Amino acid sequence: MSIPRMRTVPEAFRELKAADPNTAYTLRAFRAAVNRGEIPVVLVGNKRLVNLDQFFAMLNTPTATPKPCEGKIRPL
Repeated sequence: MSIPRMRTVPEAFRELKAADPNTAYTLRAFRAAVNRGEIPVVLVGNKRLVNLDQFFAMLNTPTATPKPCEGKIRPL
């Protein structure tokens, strides 16, 4: 059994930048993905911790392309 590598949101982003210095992912986009629930976190007090192993596995998993919105009026 291995211990998960848990990092705060800024620390997890720094790990991503260290793994890929030329990534187009920004800290702002990373935080927005956390707030939308796309990146799972564990709440510990006021801190949100990201499991790095899960996050990197999620990045390596291909996702389906979203379907276009058909027959709906989009809000302005």
